[in-house]
Amino acid sequence: MPGHPLRYEYYSYKDAMTLLSEYTTFEEPQFKTKELSVCRALIVDDDQTSQLVLDAILQDIIITECNDDSLNMVEYCLQTKPDMVLLDLNMPGKDGITVCKELKANKDTADIPVVFITGSDKPEDQDRCWEAGASDFINKPVVASTLQHRVKNLLLSKIRLDLLTEQTFRDQLTGLYNRYYMHAEIPAIFKHCVRENASFGVMMIDIDNFKSFNDTYGHLEGDNCLAQVAGALTHTLRRPQDKILRYGGEEFVVFLPNTEQEGMKQLAQAMCTNVEKLNIENAASGNGVVTISVGYVVTHADYQTSLGKLVNEADQALFEAKQAGKNRSIGHHL
Repeated sequence: MPGHPLRYEYYSYKDAMTLLSEYTTFEEPQFKTKELSVCRALIVDDDQTSQLVLDAILQDIIITECNDDSLNMVEYCLQTKPDMVLLDLNMPGKDGITVCKELKANKDTADIPVVFITGSDKPEDQDRCWEAGASDFINKPVVASTLQHRVKNLLLSKIRLDLLTEQTFRDQLTGLYNRYYMHAEIPAIFKHCVRENASFGVMMIDIDNFKSFNDTYGHLEGDNCLAQVAGALTHTLRRPQDKILRYGGEEFVVFLPNTEQEGMKQLAQAMCTNVEKLNIENAASGNGVVTISVGYVVTHADYQTSLGKLVNEADQALFEAKQAGKNRSIGHHL
């Protein structure tokens, strides 16, 4: 933005809006509501006739999939990620109550609504379904309109809840997780590593000379820079269990379970390289483009080590990287 014309010269409102649109080159992540028509319901029933009936009733409003194997349902749902499970109560292998309890006991499947569909009219069976975590209960023979409306209502409620969760846990500018996510979700990941006595890494990242960048190019370009750097960092990560957050301002934090020292070192170097390859101009930088500094720490998680201590240690390593000349990474081991 040479000369910053908006700062030093008079422009009409129309001219100002034109210039603003030219300089706003980034696209902020949008929180989009999922369409009902792309929601997926998994029908779990050992009776193929029942599968066909449910599929015929629902196929015009959502996507359906049938499965008659109840033995490995948690693993199957982790792989296929259905938005809802329609579950028969009495099945060979594992009955519906057991399957529902297992789904609700797993953190990654607990939020999937489970609707029991069964020929049993015993009150005690309905009680067992509610106690197992069911979202609804429908008797056979199924009334088509009742099933459709109940499925629609449950899925619309889930869509709204998912959107609210997304807005709560995501930074709108970069699309990354935010600090609220760090306090709400990361401790559980860390505790799992503690139980498994597994390695755990924390990485702190800072954009070099970012204040000077904003002063030189303006805050709109600063936002664009943040969004591009966030994208480069995200694409450098290869595993779904690795979590990257916007820590605040121009700082990012990455939590990496089951990662050893050498892996942390390679990842930190790759992040520095990938951000530099963005080739975002920065006159305040020693090599003329935007760069980052990275500090990281690795430990074998135990009950004596706190997550806060690891974040502080990674922050200290980041400070050392800054002091050493920036555009580099420095790691510690606890």
